[in-house]
Amino acid sequence: MLLFIELVKERCLFSNFPRTQILNVPVGDGQGSITLPPFGRKLNRITGYGMGGPVSGEDLAVAEDLFERNDVVEMGINLCPLADPSALQALASRGYIVENFINSYARHLTDEDLKEVEVKGVEIICVPNERASEFPKWSVEGYKDGGRLELLLDTLAQAAVLREDTSIYFAIIDGRVGASAGMALIETSKGGVAHLYIDSTLPGYRGRGIQVALLKRRLVDARKAGFDLASVQARPGNGSCRNIERAGFSLAYTKTWFGKSQK
Repeated sequence: MLLFIELVKERCLFSNFPRTQILNVPVGDGQGSITLPPFGRKLNRITGYGMGGPVSGEDLAVAEDLFERNDVVEMGINLCPLADPSALQALASRGYIVENFINSYARHLTDEDLKEVEVKGVEIICVPNERASEFPKWSVEGYKDGGRLELLLDTLAQAAVLREDTSIYFAIIDGRVGASAGMALIETSKGGVAHLYIDSTLPGYRGRGIQVALLKRRLVDARKAGFDLASVQARPGNGSCRNIERAGFSLAYTKTWFGKSQK
């Protein structure tokens, strides 16, 4: 996610909004990302906090002051379970509380994943470059009934299109786009990871198995590209988690979202 926020800012926000509104700052061996205040905690957050060793409340106090001076009052912290134990103490000392969780799933890929999976009446396509500009429209349509700011949804979708490591997918039903998704093929020091993300289904097409079909098609393409590990994230307990598990993923770990208590 840290990589994604960086790419959002460098390739999308910088081209659409004043550079002075976008900042990266080190915080407790992690990184604080400051974007537009209306984007809330999705793109105004601290990631990787405590991953390099002990941290303190002073780290957070300095970061909070910088966020506030940039008019960001809704800032979140995405804490990995492998963070140093001092991170929890620092968060408590500054009045942070647990607000949510994000499950991170992983799946090993084998040649068995090369088998195509068909869903009756659904065609999954990897979108050619000349159609990639359509993606933000369909992505926003699939997400907007969740209540998030449409400008944020559009910015995230544009960033996915601009990422050189990402392929875009559409699910076509009766000649129309019913769902969309992305897959980033990321090379790391530990090997390659196919990260599946930004999945959304238009309201009229939900409950038809389309998301599972999109998941499995991307796994096919990831294996064809020589990758043997895939990852995906979702909030615990929602339909996306069930679809992810049906596609053969297992829970790797759960990250905790912290927000500042207003009391």
